[in-house]
Amino acid sequence: MDYALLRQEGIRQLERMTGGRWTDFNAHDPGITLLEQLCYALSDLGYRAGYEIPDLLADGGDDPYRSLHLPAEILTSHPVTPADLRRLVLDVEGVKNAWVEPATADALQLYTLPVEREIRLAPKDIASDPVRLRGLYRVLIEASEHGQGTQVRARVARRLHQNRPLCEDFAEITVLEPQLIQVEATVEITPVDDPAALLNEIGRAIADEISPPIPFATLSRLLDAGIRVDAMFEGPRLEHGFLSDEVLANATRRTVIHTSDLMRAITDIAAVRAVSRIRVSTGGAKEEWSLPVDPDRVPRMNFDASIITLMSAGRVIAQAKPARAPDAPQGAGDSALAVPEGRDRNVGAYTSVRQHLPMLYGVGEAGLPDSATPARKAQARQLAAYLMFFDQLLANAFAQLAHVKDLFSHGGGARTYFTQALDQPGLRLEEIRALDEAHRARLGELVETPAEVASLERKNRFLNHLLARFAEPIGGHDAASALISPAERARRKERLLQRYPRISSARGTGFDGLAPAGPANMSGLEERLRVTLGLAGGEEITVVEHILLRPMPGDEKQERPGPTDPPTDRPPALLSAAREKDPYSLRLTFVLPDGVGRFSDPAFKQLVENTLRAETPAHLTPYVLWMAADAWAAFRTAHGQWLQKRREVLAATLGVHLEERSS
Repeated sequence: MDYALLRQEGIRQLERMTGGRWTDFNAHDPGITLLEQLCYALSDLGYRAGYEIPDLLADGGDDPYRSLHLPAEILTSHPVTPADLRRLVLDVEGVKNAWVEPATADALQLYTLPVEREIRLAPKDIASDPVRLRGLYRVLIEASEHGQGTQVRARVARRLHQNRPLCEDFAEITVLEPQLIQVEATVEITPVDDPAALLNEIGRAIADEISPPIPFATLSRLLDAGIRVDAMFEGPRLEHGFLSDEVLANATRRTVIHTSDLMRAITDIAAVRAVSRIRVSTGGAKEEWSLPVDPDRVPRMNFDASIITLMSAGRVIAQAKPARAPDAPQGAGDSALAVPEGRDRNVGAYTSVRQHLPMLYGVGEAGLPDSATPARKAQARQLAAYLMFFDQLLANAFAQLAHVKDLFSHGGGARTYFTQALDQPGLRLEEIRALDEAHRARLGELVETPAEVASLERKNRFLNHLLARFAEPIGGHDAASALISPAERARRKERLLQRYPRISSARGTGFDGLAPAGPANMSGLEERLRVTLGLAGGEEITVVEHILLRPMPGDEKQERPGPTDPPTDRPPALLSAAREKDPYSLRLTFVLPDGVGRFSDPAFKQLVENTLRAETPAHLTPYVLWMAADAWAAFRTAHGQWLQKRREVLAATLGVHLEERSS
């Protein structure tokens, strides 16, 4: 971008190369004039290279974020903690509060018999140990006052199962019934203009203390507070804004109502001087200190049965029940972070250096007069042809800058070097060379043939850069380089980048048990493995989560003796020859068809097994099972039937209406 420095360096090189024959390096020398115009073109290229990145990516009117994932897509993740699951439930319409807790028991209690290596539904003797399943959650919901419990439960169930963590499940999803709390309070106040409004404000403060609301923060509020963008987008993406850990910690489930807490909430109001008396009840005895809450219910203020008395200077100002507070609306949160807009700068537009030379040279649009001699015209044409080499190199450099959007794209094709033909009619370029498609194709072939190995390696390096921006282990993705071509490697990386928001955030997420089974419904881990390994042509992976195989209500009927079983007082086990005390918790099995496609290659099979284990989340135990063709076909049929039956049972249990048919 420093024109003077470029000119000085050019003259220094001329002195070094031609000092014995060329000694006049002053401004009037034609050679110096040409050097100055080339330096100007280079400084123009440097200036354009300094455009804002959105402008460079928007060249030609393209969307600058065509290959860039926005913050709300790439920084968020599917739930990985109970707090993340709670945020998802709170984001559901009709939910006022919710709690996600580890389930201490499932519908059926299992017992392991270590001597017999069996798992049963009933203990045998003192040697029987109960199986404590891990990865099960109990979801408790406080519906908003006007929310329909069955509808809220169904919406929550759908949302949770769409985001169910891998090898985890929900043992219980329950909408808690409200426990109505009556409040009688006598409040000393300062003189006010509208006692009725103050009485309603006190009622809302009491109601919020009994059942705290969950305030969603907006993006603009978090930005004003100086919260880092990566911190605010941590966790699952929500529709109604953001929920911080502090907000969740304050919205605890009330197990007891203390009148001291209610008094504090009332006295926080500016017009309140003191609370002279306060009592709470559920319709029975009135308590002045504390009131226990039923553990299977959630407290809610009974506005219709509560009485608040306002007093000032020893006399009653107002005495009435407060107006019922409406539910806080769940408006759409401004979670879309504004990004800089790109301007189409027409970066690749190049003007020949001939346009900037003095008219005396005869190579600009004005050309030479008709009176010029044939020798003079030939000299001008010779200079124009000489300058075309410089022009073409510069035009290609401008084209390369204009294609930055393709170089750093996950769908920009295999080309990494770009050209453009000089096409300026006023310069009569057709007198020097033909301008046709063959010429344009020839220019591209001179710099790069995309099918060449070197070109594909450059493309892979660009894709490696994009993957490295997401901290992806490039060596791991290139581990199969001896088994696949550079072109296939590039295609595989492009697919990974294109689907990266889902593949990255959902790598620890299971399939949706309420949705039809099929290619559109698989675990994030399975989807990632299919892309990473480039599976095709019958090369399949089925992920079986052991926690979903645990016994469900109705499975106790399986514990019946068969016709060939010997007489016994004890029915046969649910699971025989158990390898572990708990074969269900945090375990999964990858089932693959042996001998199909590349699965017949021992080296590729070893690569697959290594990849499966490397990609599995660290807290899970993976197993790999290869099946012969006939066993694989039988397994796929049985697995599909089991998925559909489980979907129907799950929907009936949760009250979810299945509109779609399974595929």
